[in-house]
Amino acid sequence: MFGDWEIFGIFAGVTTTLQLFASYGVRRHFDKNKNGKIDPDEVPFLQITQDTPVKLNSPDYNDLSILSLIRTFVEAMLHSFCYGCLTVFSMNFMMSSVDRRYAYLVTCLMINMMCMFMCKYATNAIHVATSHEVHFLYYGFGYLALVFLWRKPEREYLIAVAVLFLHTIYIVGRCYSLPRYPSFYKIFRLYNLCESEWKLVPIARLGGTENDNEEMNNFEDERVDPAVTARPNPREYSKWALVFPAYEIMDPRDYNKWAVVFPVYEIMNTHISSSVSIGILSGWATSMIVQRTGIFNVLEVSNVSLGISVAMAALVVLTVQSIGLYGPVENKMHSKVLANFRPKTVATLVAMLGATTVVIQLERIPDDEVATGITYWAGVGALALNVLLTIVISVWAKLSHLGITKKQFENKMQHAKNFILKIK
Repeated sequence: MFGDWEIFGIFAGVTTTLQLFASYGVRRHFDKNKNGKIDPDEVPFLQITQDTPVKLNSPDYNDLSILSLIRTFVEAMLHSFCYGCLTVFSMNFMMSSVDRRYAYLVTCLMINMMCMFMCKYATNAIHVATSHEVHFLYYGFGYLALVFLWRKPEREYLIAVAVLFLHTIYIVGRCYSLPRYPSFYKIFRLYNLCESEWKLVPIARLGGTENDNEEMNNFEDERVDPAVTARPNPREYSKWALVFPAYEIMDPRDYNKWAVVFPVYEIMNTHISSSVSIGILSGWATSMIVQRTGIFNVLEVSNVSLGISVAMAALVVLTVQSIGLYGPVENKMHSKVLANFRPKTVATLVAMLGATTVVIQLERIPDDEVATGITYWAGVGALALNVLLTIVISVWAKLSHLGITKKQFENKMQHAKNFILKIK
């Protein structure tokens, strides 16, 4: 019989081999000119074309709109945590009788697979815009959900070892398969908050529209005095400056004033999943406080704890949605983008579902006990609804978006052919 370390060694060898082969295949597929970097035209930028119109007020589900950089970063991390939690919660039920030496490894692998799934479907454009460094955090937040795992090994530190190993192998493989990945502002349209209005930043890029390029070139032709073009003395470097576009040197403190173009369904996906995460965190904290302080003299997992956790989750998410964490102008913009989908109502409901889901995960149900209480069935039902809202609907939205954009592209090509035929 294999021990914990022997099983982990076999797991490590198999995952490393598979990751290396996958990375080699991905690099050959994307680095087509073999120049050792991913050029903007080689980015897997599926169906998010630069000439598609952007709607800032009440766009439809398959339109393009904007999401601020700071909200993109925060909600992406909460989105990943949500997917990690749903994976761990599901595996807790599915592997209630699996050997502890294997259960945590299977769960770690499933979280990694779920993160890749969300990059493929739920947040594909956000995935494309995300650098390798941010991806390290992005996937890392998914693994945080392992704190709720029931079937932990006897040596619990092996969970951290497995996470660090699997996560490092993935990031190393990603850096190899997509070397020198271009920054998001080279492939996405950017908007900047200027005098309380969100305006397109003119950037010359591959696939940019003619208007973008014209705006980029409509700058005053400043004449440079030849006398000041000599090589500067290193001791006077403080008196010289280089010219960089503002979007390349943007201050992280101003990320709430910059926005990126994404499909509305992805903005809605992160809105839902981040609210689920807020509900999970609120429910977990409330249940722990209720149990530890003994205010109501109830257990960690009980109907009373469930009710208080759900109410607190609703209060927290309503507060977050009302005051806005990134400034009133940014919050107003986000509300306009999701105006057709009742963002506050949706956020409140899914946060309550998140709190309902987490309560029964705080204490493992004994194998010989048949759970039929309200708390148990409410948690199971909420878990099923969360999976539907965050996974099933995201797949449907992505496939629907691809179908619509493909049809639009085919129509444009047909109009171009008809125009050419008329000229001939």
